[in-house]
Amino acid sequence: MASKLPIECLRRIFEELTKSDLTVDPFTHNDAIVYSNLNYLYSCVLVNRTWCNTAIPLLWKDPLHWLSIKDDDFIKQVVVPWKDQLRFHVPFTYAKSEKLPLLISTYFACLPEKSRRSLKTNKAFKLPEDIIETTTFYDYPFFLRRLNLPTLVNAVSMWTQQHHSTDEPLDEDTESEDVLSADVLTEKLIKLFMEKSTNLEYLSYIKLPVSLHNDVGHIKINIAGFPGSKIALANITSFHFNACAIKKPENYYVSLSRICHSIRNLEIRCLCNDSKGLAALIGSQRGLVKLLIHGANYYYGIHNGYIPKYSYRYITKALYNKVSDLTYLNFQCNGIPLETFASCTKLEQLILHANYYQNADKFIKSDFSHLKSLLIKDGSFLINHQTNIIQNSGGYISEIVNSMNEPRDPDNLTKFYETVIDFCPRLTILEYYICKDQISLIPILFNKCNQLRKLALHSTDMQTETVEINDVLSKMGEEIPEQLRMIEIPWHFKFSADSLESFLKGCQRRLKEPLQFEPSISTDEQKEILDRYIDIGVLKKNLNFFYL
Repeated sequence: MASKLPIECLRRIFEELTKSDLTVDPFTHNDAIVYSNLNYLYSCVLVNRTWCNTAIPLLWKDPLHWLSIKDDDFIKQVVVPWKDQLRFHVPFTYAKSEKLPLLISTYFACLPEKSRRSLKTNKAFKLPEDIIETTTFYDYPFFLRRLNLPTLVNAVSMWTQQHHSTDEPLDEDTESEDVLSADVLTEKLIKLFMEKSTNLEYLSYIKLPVSLHNDVGHIKINIAGFPGSKIALANITSFHFNACAIKKPENYYVSLSRICHSIRNLEIRCLCNDSKGLAALIGSQRGLVKLLIHGANYYYGIHNGYIPKYSYRYITKALYNKVSDLTYLNFQCNGIPLETFASCTKLEQLILHANYYQNADKFIKSDFSHLKSLLIKDGSFLINHQTNIIQNSGGYISEIVNSMNEPRDPDNLTKFYETVIDFCPRLTILEYYICKDQISLIPILFNKCNQLRKLALHSTDMQTETVEINDVLSKMGEEIPEQLRMIEIPWHFKFSADSLESFLKGCQRRLKEPLQFEPSISTDEQKEILDRYIDIGVLKKNLNFFYL
């Protein structure tokens, strides 16, 4: 029966196994869903020739990325951020993958015979004849869709160490091809990819979240200068780079600006200087959709505040004309005024973590009618500014997270919670500061935001005295949203055994699934209540209670 399925149906089914979570957040550089499904795709290769021919192109579209991950149970247990709109922090286990040299051996076999034999004569290599003679059944470089250059350099380095000639010591100071075997092979492989990989979609100069075998310094190779690059790079839609990792970046940016015009996802890290070349690359794009830009967060102190150490006049001008279609913005760059993004009326996800914001007033008054997620990772972006953004939203916000530093304007916390209650009926995740004056608003929040699934409340350093919440906790049980799965309250918010019992009775009546609730408790009676509600399935098992 399996052999009778049309090839197009097989391809669609197999593509589901490799559907990437990077399409949601292309800047995570984690592909946990795909990792857990690759074994199934490998099994498909063994069924018959048709299945093999259909699965192989999918397995080889991003091998450098996938083989950089240690294949063990820890990976398969990962719950991806944004999946089901829940955010869990699960440690990934990465390793120096021993499979990467095998991958390079396969790509080496795809090189023209003349290139393979020229490397055999290189003094730095010690290659047996069987490696030179090996050929492949498939043209594997043709299937490549995603190219991560630091990982390629690292993989080639691992491979060359395995095949390094012990008769010829490496001279780190020389520029001769006779000894720089890794550079020689890397250039030959990039040339191969530029000639064969005509459907590249993703190009990255950023290290994957793996423990690299060797530190990858500056990438010296300008791939835009290779024969075939005008075709191979023409369809790049996702470009990621660390400005400090590219040697002579200006020439590289200019070369890319003449070839790549369809970049939708652009990630810029470690941007320490303004750049006419990068401005040209940004200006040559037809439709940026997702942008991550992290500059150097340095600034000079002045009498009335701060001024950024770096200015990005050319880049700012280029961005100003190209950001109107953004749906995702991750911003951490003091030298670019926030008003540059005032025209981003299609934003769905906004992440801010600079430590200084120029000209924020025009930005916060913009139209945020499509906004779904607001993540603030620095206390420098005022609560009042966040409140303005929420007020200008269209009621679609499902996530609000403020995860870093102390707020600079805690007096606006009450206004913030009142705004969330009025403008966020679809809220599912709220992680935010709270003081004693706002805790009474939580039952109202539960009533108005009845789709809430996670509530994490954090106290500020200015509020550490004990706060009694007996009445509030009981009311929270009466209004608790049916879909709530997790709740965290500050350690100094205290309650009696009776109020805890009342809260958990409300949870028992209203909740559809067990609640993760790990309060700070002070009596054995409170612990007995918690244990009882764990036993009857109201609370999740294996919770940690904190005695004070």
